[in-house]
Amino acid sequence: MKGLEVGVEMEATIEIIGYLACCLVFATFYVKRILTLRLIAICSNVAFILYAIGSTLYPIFILHSFLLPLNLYRIFEIRKSSVRT
Repeated sequence: MKGLEVGVEMEATIEIIGYLACCLVFATFYVKRILTLRLIAICSNVAFILYAIGSTLYPIFILHSFLLPLNLYRIFEIRKSSVRT
């Protein structure tokens, strides 16, 4: 019985992470500053990766595994260009 309770709690946690990821994506459409957008997008990527692993949703895992380093690179570019200015 104890194992079943842990499974249900884990499923609920995974579902909450999925909803958090969706909220973070929504937030990226709200912000105006590109750096803030990228930072929120990174959090969204991490949340979606965790959600995809927990739910065995491989297409979502693959997508956000590629988007995460892209967002990190774009932040690096923003930081690099702001240092020059």
